[in-house]
Amino acid sequence: TLKIALSLASNLGDPSDDVSVTHAAEGMVSKSEANSLRQLINDSQSFSSDLRMPRFSVESGPAASQVLVMGPDDFIVAVVSSLNRPFGSGIITPSGVLLNSQMLDFSWQNKTMNHSIPRPQNLIQPRKRPLSFLLPTIVRPSEGMCGTYLCLGANNGDKALSSIVQV
Repeated sequence: TLKIALSLASNLGDPSDDVSVTHAAEGMVSKSEANSLRQLINDSQSFSSDLRMPRFSVESGPAASQVLVMGPDDFIVAVVSSLNRPFGSGIITPSGVLLNSQMLDFSWQNKTMNHSIPRPQNLIQPRKRPLSFLLPTIVRPSEGMCGTYLCLGANNGDKALSSIVQV
């Protein structure tokens, strides 16, 4: 299931100037698409090697952090920070703030974190937002219902998705 999800994520990027990204996102939440993808899932074995799913991987190091706070008043706050590399871009502002290297989340030849083939949906362009796997997750019961509140996060690129799902 996670291989399918990550494969579908390889078609995502900033939707502002790319209608293919919007179509990909709509397909990901489509019930008919979910029904057809469900047929690929087998609880007793992994995908066969002849299944052609786009390969997508994001590597990251120990340079992401998250603070997740739950208060007694039903407020939940998730703050996520990623420098992408130890010491981020290596640039410190006069006020002492270390700037990140978020540009590495774009897909570009020989600069992408995992050195994969650049993906057109996530190529670097002016005013474009990079695809990111930072996943602060907040789960709360429906309004007026009792239940367990959950606030969690994970890092490590595409492995974050499986961590969140397992929790």
